[in-house]
Amino acid sequence: MKKLFVILVFLALLPFTETHAQINHKHYVLMGKLDLSKENYLDAIQNFNIAIVAKPNDFEAYFLRGIAKYSLSDYSGAIDDFTRTLEVHPLYVRAYHYRGVANDRLSNYADAMADYKRAISLDPFSEELHIASGSTLMHLNDYKNAVAEFDTALIINPENANAYISRGIAKRYLDDLDGALSDMNSAVYNDFFNIEAIVRRGMIELEREDYEAAMTDFNAALRMDKDNPLIYFNRAVAYLNLGDTTAALNDYEKVNRLDQRNALTYFNRAIIYSIREDYDVALALYNKVIEINPRNIYGYFNRGILFYRMKDWDNAEADFTKCIELFPDFIDAWINRAVVKFERNDIVGAEQDQWHAKQIMAFVNEDKANVDSLYAHYSKMDYNKIINFESDFVNGNRQSSLIQFSDINIRPRGSFIVNITNEEKYYIDATLSQLSQSNNLNGKLAYVINDIFDEKHKSYINDILIDNVDNQNLKTFLNGMYNFEVFNYQRGDTYFTELLDDPVLGVYAGINLSALQNTKAELVVIDKNYENSIYITKKANESFTQTQEKPNYQQSLVTISNVLSKNKRNPYVWYNLGNIHLQMQEYAKAVDDYTKAIQYERNLAEAYYNRALTLIYLNNKSQAIKDLSKAGELGIKEAYVVMKRFTE
Repeated sequence: MKKLFVILVFLALLPFTETHAQINHKHYVLMGKLDLSKENYLDAIQNFNIAIVAKPNDFEAYFLRGIAKYSLSDYSGAIDDFTRTLEVHPLYVRAYHYRGVANDRLSNYADAMADYKRAISLDPFSEELHIASGSTLMHLNDYKNAVAEFDTALIINPENANAYISRGIAKRYLDDLDGALSDMNSAVYNDFFNIEAIVRRGMIELEREDYEAAMTDFNAALRMDKDNPLIYFNRAVAYLNLGDTTAALNDYEKVNRLDQRNALTYFNRAIIYSIREDYDVALALYNKVIEINPRNIYGYFNRGILFYRMKDWDNAEADFTKCIELFPDFIDAWINRAVVKFERNDIVGAEQDQWHAKQIMAFVNEDKANVDSLYAHYSKMDYNKIINFESDFVNGNRQSSLIQFSDINIRPRGSFIVNITNEEKYYIDATLSQLSQSNNLNGKLAYVINDIFDEKHKSYINDILIDNVDNQNLKTFLNGMYNFEVFNYQRGDTYFTELLDDPVLGVYAGINLSALQNTKAELVVIDKNYENSIYITKKANESFTQTQEKPNYQQSLVTISNVLSKNKRNPYVWYNLGNIHLQMQEYAKAVDDYTKAIQYERNLAEAYYNRALTLIYLNNKSQAIKDLSKAGELGIKEAYVVMKRFTE
């Protein structure tokens, strides 16, 4: 039976009988604008989605949705929406402007400059466009031309504090600290309550070694914004230079209370505690750095030095080895590992490491004028990824309101089952809709994510409801679902199996049976591994993982494959097959399955999300970003957390 699939996301968008023309387009645009003003970006996107469905050729909803995506750090998705805006309204200057800014954030500098050039040709007297153009020129290290752009902005508006701030930063990179300080003073004069101007002036004063003046500025900024981690971080630097390490540590700790993923601050705290010879605290802090940035070579390098001081030769060697694995030409790591090997009386190994260090130094000395000679043959490697620390200095209050900064447990979305629901988000097809309407189910029969083990799961099936159903096959199906929910797996299996050949309910019974078998396989293994952990005595050199069994998903795989053979256009079957392949660590197959699911239901948010997670694991981040953007647009808020944490 060919089915018409209808997607309902969040607000079950519309009754089935309502046409797009009947949607109040202006109402949803207005609601989206209100959400934007309140920084409720996820809700804004959903409202703009509805507005776009109602009026696909209205540029405003696309543009505003792009702003919401940009605010969630979804720069790729924002560019897509700004581009769509320009397809509808080719002369809309703000779309060029913001697309340029988004391209800048993605390091697409040529595209950014092209957007600014087009925007300036349409509006040459916009100071903000010249500031944006100058900012991108700074990212290209073209500070002189950046200053020229900021000069133009200030000719247009001599009181623009942001232009003074930007020009001051550019002058700082040109080693003109006096000029930089003068511009920061002008910024403060024109906008006395501009916190960035005050903090930037303090940072320039730090470089000028005027620590007391810097301290005055940071204290003034904190009186206006007591939850800004960047201010505490810089004040800590001032305290360190004034010799007050205790006060510096207090400020660093405030940074980490406001931002628990700020690896740079953990790193600086670890250095101070290491200098104080408080090695246990320092070790815990370096561990935190590596937990946040597991590929950061400096975290391993400094922890290796700490282990050396603690005379823990094994862990010291392991950390220096990890540095070498991440960056084979890290001279100091080879030298330090050689020292550790000497301590362990591994003379041959130490001499080999010394030889490697000398070879690298000889390579560098071949061309002393070329400061990049060491890294020349790593041109295809993103070296910054292994030296940068995660350090988002975002105001504490603002950070807590932005979903992309949330600290959540990132995992793939579960498989679909067919169940009765009254929740706002569900997927439905024509057959399920007809079954719901022709039977008194006290809810909708729909595709929903299997959340039976979730403490928030609510069951809508009971004996009274089942008894009131006249359709005998539907009664059998509901009995199967009821037993699945109360963990009577054998009974549930029996009921679903009975319906597998039914022309109406067979596909739904097969989906649920496969999900039941999958759940049962995992519970059996958990139970066995629990028994193993109690009763199996391991040898001293035996890894515990050797005693762990893995779930056998074969029965679930066979069931869903049989369902697929009869329902090859059902996106939820393809999606569930992808989840099983993902569980079996067959990642390429999982990607193919999710792709098929999307082919048959282009708004299947869970398929985009799970495919993105799989692609990240396969190191295909460019496609993963696109999928995360689409998943976020369709309502999966965790997509923005993943985008922030794993793809920047």
